[in-house]
Amino acid sequence: MFNLIVRSRFTRLMRAAGVSTIVLGVTSGLSLVAHAQAPAGSFVQVQSAHNFTGTIAALKRSVAANHMMVLGTMNQRMQLSMAGMHLAGAQSFFIGNPVVGKKAFSMDAAAGVVLPVRIYVWSDHGKTFLGYLKPSVTMSAVDPKFAMPAAMLDKTFSNITDQAAH
Repeated sequence: MFNLIVRSRFTRLMRAAGVSTIVLGVTSGLSLVAHAQAPAGSFVQVQSAHNFTGTIAALKRSVAANHMMVLGTMNQRMQLSMAGMHLAGAQSFFIGNPVVGKKAFSMDAAAGVVLPVRIYVWSDHGKTFLGYLKPSVTMSAVDPKFAMPAAMLDKTFSNITDQAAH
Protein backbone atom coordinates (compact mmCIF):
# COMPACT_ATOMS: atom_id res chain seq x y z
CA MET A 1 0.00 0.00 0.00
CA PHE A 2 2.76 2.48 0.97
CA ASN A 3 4.65 1.69 -2.24
CA LEU A 4 1.51 2.39 -4.27
CA ILE A 5 1.02 5.78 -2.56
CA VAL A 6 4.65 6.74 -3.15
CA ARG A 7 4.48 5.68 -6.80
CA SER A 8 1.21 7.58 -7.27
CA ARG A 9 2.64 10.80 -5.81
CA PHE A 10 5.86 10.40 -7.80
CA THR A 11 3.84 9.96 -10.98
CA ARG A 12 1.74 13.07 -10.22
CA LEU A 13 4.91 15.03 -9.46
CA MET A 14 6.50 14.04 -12.76
CA ARG A 15 3.33 14.76 -14.76
CA ALA A 16 2.85 18.16 -13.11
CA ALA A 17 6.49 18.97 -13.77
CA GLY A 18 5.98 18.16 -17.43
CA VAL A 19 8.64 15.50 -17.36
CA SER A 20 8.56 13.40 -20.48
CA THR A 21 11.70 11.40 -19.82
CA ILE A 22 12.74 9.87 -16.54
CA VAL A 23 16.01 8.02 -16.26
CA LEU A 24 16.10 5.54 -13.41
CA GLY A 25 19.22 3.77 -12.34
CA VAL A 26 20.54 1.77 -9.44
CA THR A 27 23.66 2.97 -7.69
CA SER A 28 25.63 1.25 -4.94
CA GLY A 29 23.36 -1.73 -5.42
CA LEU A 30 20.56 -0.19 -3.34
CA SER A 31 19.72 3.39 -4.27
CA LEU A 32 17.20 4.29 -6.94
CA VAL A 33 18.13 7.51 -8.71
CA ALA A 34 15.73 9.57 -10.80
CA HIS A 35 16.89 12.37 -13.07
CA ALA A 36 14.18 14.70 -14.26
CA GLN A 37 14.10 18.18 -15.67
CA ALA A 38 11.64 20.75 -14.36
CA PRO A 39 9.42 22.40 -16.96
CA ALA A 40 10.47 25.74 -18.40
CA GLY A 41 9.15 28.59 -16.30
CA SER A 42 8.91 26.70 -13.02
CA PHE A 43 12.14 28.23 -11.70
CA VAL A 44 11.98 31.96 -11.05
CA GLN A 45 15.26 33.88 -10.91
CA VAL A 46 15.47 37.60 -10.21
CA GLN A 47 18.66 39.66 -10.27
CA SER A 48 18.97 42.01 -7.32
CA ALA A 49 20.04 45.64 -7.52
CA HIS A 50 21.67 45.15 -4.09
CA ASN A 51 24.75 43.30 -2.93
CA PHE A 52 24.33 39.97 -1.11
CA THR A 53 23.93 41.47 2.38
CA GLY A 54 21.59 44.19 1.11
CA THR A 55 19.49 41.62 -0.74
CA ILE A 56 19.06 39.54 2.40
CA ALA A 57 18.00 42.59 4.42
CA ALA A 58 15.56 43.62 1.67
CA LEU A 59 14.21 40.06 1.45
CA LYS A 60 13.43 39.98 5.18
CA ARG A 61 11.59 43.32 4.93
CA SER A 62 9.69 42.17 1.85
CA VAL A 63 8.67 38.88 3.46
CA ALA A 64 7.18 40.74 6.44
CA ALA A 65 5.48 43.32 4.18
CA ASN A 66 3.75 40.46 2.34
CA HIS A 67 2.37 38.92 5.57
CA MET A 68 4.78 36.00 5.53
CA MET A 69 7.52 34.86 7.90
CA VAL A 70 11.05 33.55 7.64
CA LEU A 71 10.51 30.18 9.32
CA GLY A 72 14.10 29.02 8.95
CA THR A 73 17.37 29.56 7.14
CA MET A 74 20.24 27.48 5.80
CA ASN A 75 23.63 29.09 5.27
CA GLN A 76 24.94 27.04 2.36
CA ARG A 77 27.99 29.27 1.98
CA MET A 78 29.15 28.26 5.45
CA GLN A 79 28.28 24.58 4.96
CA LEU A 80 30.07 24.34 1.63
CA SER A 81 33.14 26.09 3.04
CA MET A 82 33.57 23.04 5.32
CA ALA A 83 34.07 21.02 2.13
CA GLY A 84 36.56 23.52 0.71
CA MET A 85 34.18 25.42 -1.58
CA HIS A 86 34.22 29.18 -1.12
CA LEU A 87 31.21 31.08 -2.42
CA ALA A 88 30.60 34.83 -2.21
CA GLY A 89 27.10 34.17 -0.86
CA ALA A 90 24.63 31.32 -0.72
CA GLN A 91 21.72 31.20 1.71
CA SER A 92 18.25 29.65 1.68
CA PHE A 93 15.23 31.08 3.44
CA PHE A 94 12.17 29.00 4.25
CA ILE A 95 9.19 31.32 3.90
CA GLY A 96 5.64 30.69 5.02
CA ASN A 97 2.65 31.75 7.03
CA PRO A 98 1.31 29.40 9.74
CA VAL A 99 -2.32 30.27 8.93
CA VAL A 100 -1.82 29.47 5.22
CA GLY A 101 0.18 26.37 6.18
CA LYS A 102 -2.62 25.14 8.43
CA LYS A 103 -5.08 25.32 5.53
CA ALA A 104 -2.71 23.50 3.17
CA PHE A 105 -1.82 20.78 5.67
CA SER A 106 -5.54 20.30 6.38
CA MET A 107 -6.10 19.65 2.67
CA ASP A 108 -3.20 17.17 2.44
CA ALA A 109 -0.51 16.59 5.06
CA ALA A 110 1.95 15.81 2.26
CA ALA A 111 2.10 19.60 1.71
CA GLY A 112 5.10 19.52 4.04
CA VAL A 113 7.28 18.25 1.21
CA VAL A 114 7.04 21.66 -0.52
CA LEU A 115 5.99 24.01 2.29
CA PRO A 116 7.41 26.28 3.51
CA VAL A 117 8.57 27.69 0.19
CA ARG A 118 12.32 28.06 -0.18
CA ILE A 119 13.88 31.24 -1.57
CA TYR A 120 17.56 30.93 -2.36
CA VAL A 121 19.83 34.00 -2.43
CA TRP A 122 23.24 33.69 -4.06
CA SER A 123 26.08 35.72 -5.52
CA ASP A 124 27.76 34.87 -8.77
CA HIS A 125 30.40 36.95 -10.59
CA GLY A 126 29.61 40.05 -8.53
CA LYS A 127 25.85 39.85 -9.05
CA THR A 128 23.24 38.73 -6.51
CA PHE A 129 20.16 36.70 -7.37
CA LEU A 130 17.01 35.40 -5.71
CA GLY A 131 15.39 32.19 -6.92
CA TYR A 132 12.57 29.83 -6.09
CA LEU A 133 10.39 27.16 -7.63
CA LYS A 134 6.85 28.32 -8.34
CA PRO A 135 4.44 27.06 -5.66
CA SER A 136 1.87 26.35 -8.41
CA VAL A 137 4.22 23.75 -9.88
CA THR A 138 5.46 22.12 -6.69
CA MET A 139 2.20 22.15 -4.75
CA SER A 140 0.09 20.90 -7.66
CA ALA A 141 2.57 18.05 -8.05
CA VAL A 142 1.76 16.97 -4.51
CA ASP A 143 -1.99 17.28 -4.93
CA PRO A 144 -3.96 18.83 -7.83
CA LYS A 145 -6.41 20.43 -5.39
CA PHE A 146 -3.62 22.85 -4.41
CA ALA A 147 -3.85 24.58 -7.81
CA MET A 148 -5.87 27.62 -6.68
CA PRO A 149 -4.09 28.41 -3.39
CA ALA A 150 -0.73 27.78 -5.04
CA ALA A 151 -1.52 30.26 -7.81
CA MET A 152 -2.12 32.89 -5.11
CA LEU A 153 1.23 31.99 -3.56
CA ASP A 154 2.88 32.45 -6.97
CA LYS A 155 1.77 36.10 -6.86
CA THR A 156 2.94 36.54 -3.28
CA PHE A 157 6.40 35.11 -3.97
CA SER A 158 6.72 37.15 -7.15
CA ASN A 159 5.95 40.27 -5.09
CA ILE A 160 8.41 39.26 -2.37
CA THR A 161 11.33 38.68 -4.73
CA ASP A 162 10.58 41.71 -6.94
CA GLN A 163 10.40 43.99 -3.89
CA ALA A 164 13.57 42.52 -2.40
CA ALA A 165 15.48 42.89 -5.66
CA HIS A 166 14.63 46.56 -6.29
